[in-house]
Amino acid sequence: MREIQQALELVSTYLQGIWLRRRYFIITAWLVCPAGWLYVYKMPPTYQANARLYVESSTFLEPILRGLTINTSQRDEINLMARTLLSRTNLQKIARQADLDLQTRTDKEFELIIDKLQKEIKVSGTSRENIYSITYSNPQPQVALKVVQETLNTFMENRIGSSRADSQAAQEFLDREIADYERRLAEAEHKLSEFKKQRMNILPGSESNYYSQLAAEQQRLESARLELAELETRLAAARGQLSGINPAEGGSTSITTQFDERIRQLQSQLDTALIRFTDNHPDVLEIRRLLDSLVKQREDELAALANAASGSNNSGFVATQNSLYHELQLNVARLETEVASNRVRVQAFANRVRELQGRMNLIPEIEAEFSGLNRDYNVTRSKYEALLSRREASELARRADASEQDVQFRIIEPPRVPFEPSGPNRRLLYSMVLLIGLGAGVAIAFLRSLISPVLSRASQLTAISDYPVFGVISHTNKAKILRQVRLHFVYFTALTASLLMFYLILMSNDLIFGRSAELLMRMVR
Repeated sequence: MREIQQALELVSTYLQGIWLRRRYFIITAWLVCPAGWLYVYKMPPTYQANARLYVESSTFLEPILRGLTINTSQRDEINLMARTLLSRTNLQKIARQADLDLQTRTDKEFELIIDKLQKEIKVSGTSRENIYSITYSNPQPQVALKVVQETLNTFMENRIGSSRADSQAAQEFLDREIADYERRLAEAEHKLSEFKKQRMNILPGSESNYYSQLAAEQQRLESARLELAELETRLAAARGQLSGINPAEGGSTSITTQFDERIRQLQSQLDTALIRFTDNHPDVLEIRRLLDSLVKQREDELAALANAASGSNNSGFVATQNSLYHELQLNVARLETEVASNRVRVQAFANRVRELQGRMNLIPEIEAEFSGLNRDYNVTRSKYEALLSRREASELARRADASEQDVQFRIIEPPRVPFEPSGPNRRLLYSMVLLIGLGAGVAIAFLRSLISPVLSRASQLTAISDYPVFGVISHTNKAKILRQVRLHFVYFTALTASLLMFYLILMSNDLIFGRSAELLMRMVR
């Protein structure tokens, strides 16, 4: 609350300072306002001439040829005409045709008129509907009308765009470039063909580069070596099995029966069932029963084989033993054949890798040369094909332009000037001058109060001094001071009222009569 109170006191002090220096306020207002009002009063009236134009272009072929030609409509040309209408060349033409050059004596004055026209002529419109408005303001209505008329004529006469000569020049340029690129393309094809005849037989293959082939051959070599190692391991195991079997003798430890694999499966199932169930579970009991049955059958078969080996009358064991030994021999022979063939493959892959590695210095140079030839050929071909498509599009656009009708201009509103002036808005300007004068007066009074402040309260003295204030004594001649204050207030009120009355008279005069020199002369007298 204390900060708010201090802020309010500060504002009150400033307002009181402005009020005490109000004579500066009224003097400044009387200096600014009459001068500004006189300047606004003397401003000549301006008349704004305007015209509206609709530009119709032939657009029947535009949806048909969209994407096939470079440009088949006149819309871009119209937009360019509107943007370049106020170019310096056109403005010089407009100024001469509107007889503005007769008002000048030197080239510098004529250039100033051109600059003024460039700022004051307004061309607005929408490129989508092709409706354009031309406006220009001038103190002389006939001059404004003539400038707008000449600007409109220039807009309709200036056909900026691609003419027949430009189209022919573009066609000739495309023909020259296409012939040049056709020659360069033939040279590139010939160089590429000669290179393939002379150097491509050195490369391992034309479908892949040297490094990818070397990596592929090395990978094949590693795979062949790994397969060879696996086959050698299997061969060693098969030879070990063969050496453990006697063609004429054999024990149960070296004989494999037909029940062994089934017994191992049932044993694995029993272990899994015992993890999940108890020993008395029906599944566990059934697996054990089957396992015992298979074990018994295996023991019976081994016993029968043992009896046959001890010289019984059954000769099937020897036949069985000879058959097993023969199968192992066949397996060993097959593995030896595979090992030998894989060694041949490993040797062939190794020779291939050594051959490629021997060409390491030659192959990259050949591949780099081949890539360069291919790159040049592809670039030249792409440029050649692009130029061909451009020439076809240009030719189609030229034929389309020849079949279209010219741009048609339709004047929606011809150039006209209203009887009443369009400006300046004196009532608004009078009000702005009044506000500027009053604001300047307040600013001068405030500045004067800051430069030479007046203490009106004891709190102000307390704020700027370290001495305590015990009381306030009024002026001894208070009645005389009050009379002076009242007299000054009367002067201030009268001068302020006179200023406002003068403002109201100007506003009423402009509102009722317009610019009336006779009324102003009567007021001055």
